[in-house]
Amino acid sequence: MANEEKNFQKASINWYPGHMAKTRRQIEQDLKIVDIVIELLDARIPISSQNPDIEKITRGKKKIIVLNKCDLADEKKNQQWVQYFKKRGIPAVLTDSNSGKGIDQCIRKIENIMSGDLQNQANKGRIGRKIRAMILRNPQCWQIFFHQPNIQKNHCRSRKQTRRNQAKTVDTH
Repeated sequence: MANEEKNFQKASINWYPGHMAKTRRQIEQDLKIVDIVIELLDARIPISSQNPDIEKITRGKKKIIVLNKCDLADEKKNQQWVQYFKKRGIPAVLTDSNSGKGIDQCIRKIENIMSGDLQNQANKGRIGRKIRAMILRNPQCWQIFFHQPNIQKNHCRSRKQTRRNQAKTVDTH
């Protein structure tokens, strides 16, 4: 039996799919030019819709959790999830991108999180600098967040614009 085992070549199996590795590298590279990370989760299943790698990758960056589809989840549970993330030092907001509910609150919260950095930039003479955000989402959260008709175009920039001033939506799975 031992001789038979020696004849077989050992091959390492990489279970991590190539598209996921590519996305991870892209996120890590783009984080260098991003001010804040917006993690879009499904309000009905926040932990299940969260990619565990994102916490490690985004460590050290300002972050906000957006619990989308809050209209489909229990309001009491929604508030518990907001508190859950708050206790972990991550602000969270509830949104419904179909109706636009909570999106203005989300934008205000992002501006509030970034106010200190923006003030520091203004003190250095960089007035009017835009916030650079990366939106990370699980592909199962298919709502196109921040790209709804009721959002002003100046709040988001597309991938086609310059790398320095863009906001990105990246699938994390």
